[in-house]
Amino acid sequence: MSGVVTVRRFVHGDLAAAARFCDAARALDACIEPFGQRLAAIATGSRAALEFWRVAGGEDGALYGVALAAFRESAGGALYDFYAAVHPSLRRQGLGRALSEPALGSGVSLRARVRDDARPGRAFASALGFVETGAQLSLQWSGGQVEARPMSGLRIRRAARRDEQVLQKLSEDAWAGAPDIIASRPDEIEQLFTEEDRLVLLAESANRALGYLSAVPLGRTLGIEEVAVLPEFRRRGIARTLLAHALAQAKAAVLSVSESNIPGRALYRALGFRQTARRLVLELRRR
Repeated sequence: MSGVVTVRRFVHGDLAAAARFCDAARALDACIEPFGQRLAAIATGSRAALEFWRVAGGEDGALYGVALAAFRESAGGALYDFYAAVHPSLRRQGLGRALSEPALGSGVSLRARVRDDARPGRAFASALGFVETGAQLSLQWSGGQVEARPMSGLRIRRAARRDEQVLQKLSEDAWAGAPDIIASRPDEIEQLFTEEDRLVLLAESANRALGYLSAVPLGRTLGIEEVAVLPEFRRRGIARTLLAHALAQAKAAVLSVSESNIPGRALYRALGFRQTARRLVLELRRR
């Protein structure tokens, strides 16, 4: 490109251009996150902290950088998931810091994820003051038969709007005390049923909900966003059964799991998932 690039506030009219930026920049650097397909859902979600969102717009009308933030709560207190990306041709010119400045200057705690093989991203995050606190693994399943062990009395069904309160209680109880997990809020559970293509499965036994799975199509791949089972019913094959039902009609699937989640990693490996990337979890904590 040629001409001036200006950092400004994000508006919803930028969604299409931001998705194009993601595709164009990712074609040059595979370490740029593929957020384009889910950007609209993030921007319209109840956690979107749009006051921190910025874009870098060129005189040609295209975007050459974005910064996103979403509110989260964790065991360590409130923080914001944060992500910034700059077109490879414009790096090392201060554009990334300019995009990040509204969030950095707000005094809130931030969390970012960067692929461990993305040296520019790691160096940038370090320069901003982020420190490593953990890691997440990206896993991919490329098809094949997934069998669930027979479980007497267990029923898997597609969740419906009437199940909103049940799913909310499951989310709260399943993730209670988990440091790296964000339980879904009531408005987010409600939003699950406004997306026609979303898959939400509920596992029940003796009229009691024991777990659930939430996934969304990403093109021809199933993106598994959440698999939750009540702590007292884990290691009985419920998560495996939920996954077997979800993958029955899928050609491929992706998900992420905390590196510290040894039982979850063992389950996914047994189902044929393989690791495709490792992302460092970085935090900038404000006291």
